[in-house]
Amino acid sequence: MEINAINRRALLRGSAKAGAATALAGVLGGLMTRQAMAAHTNGQLAPVASPYGPLFPVKDQETGLELLKLPRGFTYRSMSWTGDKMTDGGIVAPRHDGMGVVSMGGKGGQDTYLIRNHEVQGAPSLIDAPAQYDTAVQSGQLVGGGCDVLKVRNGKLIENYATIGGTFNNCAGGVTPWGTWITCEETFYDGTALGGKKHGYVFECSIDPKETTGQPIVAMGRLYHEAIAVDPATGYVYETEDRRNVSGFYRFKPNDTTPAYGALAKGGQLQAAKVVGVDQAKLLALGGDNAVAEVGQTLEIEWVDIDNPDADPVGGASGPYLEGLGKGGLTMSRGEGIWQHGDTIAIVDTAFGRDGSGRDGRGQGAVWIYTPSTSDPERGTMTLLYAAASEVAGNNPDNITISPRGGILTCDDGDAVEDEFGAGNRLMGYTDHGEAYIFAKNNINLSDADLAAMGRSGQFAAKDDRGNEFAGATFDFDGQTLFVNVQTPGVTFAIRGPWALGNL
Repeated sequence: MEINAINRRALLRGSAKAGAATALAGVLGGLMTRQAMAAHTNGQLAPVASPYGPLFPVKDQETGLELLKLPRGFTYRSMSWTGDKMTDGGIVAPRHDGMGVVSMGGKGGQDTYLIRNHEVQGAPSLIDAPAQYDTAVQSGQLVGGGCDVLKVRNGKLIENYATIGGTFNNCAGGVTPWGTWITCEETFYDGTALGGKKHGYVFECSIDPKETTGQPIVAMGRLYHEAIAVDPATGYVYETEDRRNVSGFYRFKPNDTTPAYGALAKGGQLQAAKVVGVDQAKLLALGGDNAVAEVGQTLEIEWVDIDNPDADPVGGASGPYLEGLGKGGLTMSRGEGIWQHGDTIAIVDTAFGRDGSGRDGRGQGAVWIYTPSTSDPERGTMTLLYAAASEVAGNNPDNITISPRGGILTCDDGDAVEDEFGAGNRLMGYTDHGEAYIFAKNNINLSDADLAAMGRSGQFAAKDDRGNEFAGATFDFDGQTLFVNVQTPGVTFAIRGPWALGNL
């Protein structure tokens, strides 16, 4: 299996379209010159100028309201707000979170299919989804999290239906190379004492609700899952964990690497990342007793097996984390988004900070790049691409995506930032030297009159939501449309514009 993994990676490299397998070379190349990073080795203090220019309020093509601030030339359309009626008769759930474009095709190749998470605990939510995991009534409620499918044509919503329910706190997830979505539960909730089930698993979802089984992939671990990314060269699945200062970094080696729905459910080996030569390395901040001292530093990584991926948590830490730690595994502050592109995988630590204290205005976040070894499948490297040293430079990035052109984009998850473009959370792009710039801002500040004009009075409260997080950023396959959610009040946007002016 290891020899096959190496051969598959070599074949991928040799057959990829020009630029695809090396799309991040510009990012890492700029980083490794060190000259471009000299001013930011201790973390970035302020955003750099965006290649797309300054931001301005832009009217939504659907509602006519100025819901986003974007560079000139960009347009967008809103869709699928919390409380809207779905085409399958259900109601759109609240708390839109992770999301991915899983396939394109249909009418003239114009249809884009997305699967979207809803980070909900109890009902009401996607309780009528065809596939259900936990259907027990617990403390008077059903488990309410789940996923739905959005079918979009030319930037406009055509169809919206549920695919899985009965899950808990579906935070993020990740797309697979075979056109499905892995949704992740961010929880340790155990409902067995109330007639329910254990939670903290991942589930595979299809755009065809009849194919989605609603069964957890237990071998991928029970933990505070955040997101996953699949390496198409090996079939390995990389996983992040969002549990403050007790977060590991994992990968799952499937027994069956067939690129098809259901292969992951056939089991495999969960592993935890370890810094070579440093037992229980801390990657919480720069310096001190951490294994990383400056932005641009590269760490050698190896992997240790997790024998009991379904172990119960102890003292607030997951069983897989504790087993990995006991074998020398590394610790991140709070692993969030992860995205595969070409030969590399970008990973967000939302609370990475120089004093290691996490969020609360001090640890503002970081982006790591993991690169698997081309010669030894049990090794790789992690390079610290970016770290924020102030709130305005990085406001706890959460979800991450990479455009087909190789540009990295993250979603802010802190409180509303006041910057040169006013208040509101941001979408942040990154230059080819790993420097953050502001691409967009949340400008949702609805009145009762706005809700009435949209025909959505009573669906949610009229209030200032500019401080609520962006989530689920994902490009379509040709890179023409960026889809992204604002978690509350719960709305999805399709953004289009002159992407070629920058690196996104």
